[in-house]
Amino acid sequence: MSLARRPAAALLLLMLLALPAPILAQAQPAPTDHAQPPARDDIADWQARLELAKLLTESGRHAEAAEQYRKVLRDKPGEAQARIGLARALFWSGKREEAATELAKTPESALTAEDRLLQAELHLAANRHDEAINALRTYLALKPADMKARLKLADVLSWRKRLDESLVEYEKVLASAPDDQQVRRRYARVLTWAGRNNDAIRELRKSLGN
Repeated sequence: MSLARRPAAALLLLMLLALPAPILAQAQPAPTDHAQPPARDDIADWQARLELAKLLTESGRHAEAAEQYRKVLRDKPGEAQARIGLARALFWSGKREEAATELAKTPESALTAEDRLLQAELHLAANRHDEAINALRTYLALKPADMKARLKLADVLSWRKRLDESLVEYEKVLASAPDDQQVRRRYARVLTWAGRNNDAIRELRKSLGN
């Protein structure tokens, strides 16, 4: 029987047998790869406890937060965020000396701008004015637009009789809030202490609107 009369199936078989082996191999469906399970992202106990402490702090439950921060620090004494968190929880619980002690254990490089502000508040509470000035200056170098902190710096400088430095800070605050009568009157008071009575008169008149 001639090739032309063979059934179509036989012809197809002959054609496939004539193909080179690599081509046949390519024609075979590739085996399906089994999907790999995703990598586990386990959370350590101390990390979960640190998150719990943060949430307790945000909820105003400072005593409970302090307890959890202390437990973290027992396992991880070098964990700066736990140390700072403990200092904040103690501060808001009214335990300022303890808060200052904990914050002092934190490396300077780990302190954020807000931590510097807390540091300043702790120094002020303990009447450590020079240390408070340094902390406020460091904070303002990072957050120069915070006029509330700058006003505090101006006040503390005046208490330390650093009058020229104090006046510079008051002037920066007034440039930002020229209509703040109370700031202007505090500025006038420091001008008086500096012996600049005519300038003080001018500022007091401005604060009174005449």
